[in-house]
Amino acid sequence: MDRLFDHPIITVATAREWLGLTPAGTNQIVNRLEGIGPLREITGYARNRRFRFDPYLRLFEDGGEAER
Repeated sequence: MDRLFDHPIITVATAREWLGLTPAGTNQIVNRLEGIGPLREITGYARNRRFRFDPYLRLFEDGGEAER
């Protein structure tokens, strides 16, 4: 999770490098994080998906979290 603050847009391959897990294991973790909210898939693709660390990036967008 700490690395997401430095790299808030990731792929499963990036997460796999960070975690040192199998592709299947990494997909499970990424899917769980997507399910509970910290990651949001942004490509709409089934392959080569990109995810954003949504709560963090929203802090820098117009209005931020305080106005929502």
